[in-house]
Amino acid sequence: MKTFLLLCLFIFGWDLFWYAIGVKPVFAWQLKKWMRSGKHDVTLIDVRTPFEYNWFHIEGAQNRPEMAYTIKNFRDIDNKKPVVVICMTGHRSPIVANRLKKRGYKNVYNLTWGMWAWKLFGGKTV
Repeated sequence: MKTFLLLCLFIFGWDLFWYAIGVKPVFAWQLKKWMRSGKHDVTLIDVRTPFEYNWFHIEGAQNRPEMAYTIKNFRDIDNKKPVVVICMTGHRSPIVANRLKKRGYKNVYNLTWGMWAWKLFGGKTV
């Protein structure tokens, strides 16, 4: 039971830390709603490995695994529309979102709890 509580504290603490330093979260149900409404033209950046990405991903997401380690070749990402950074659990993506934010991107979001949450909330994958 203690292990479970510690795990929960870590997960929520991790998300709160990134939120506190300015990385905006987007929950799976919110992103799903954005995409379904068509009002938000978002860029989806998936920083998982090619194996993870090929296993399943959100349709239209760009697989950019190198961004999990270094921000190179990011200038092709449109700064005028929202960017949602995605990983499997939400632990790699806020780091990348923060790096993009530091490079002048204003509308950068982290998919909270990553692809796990996307699948949990019934998000469509390919």
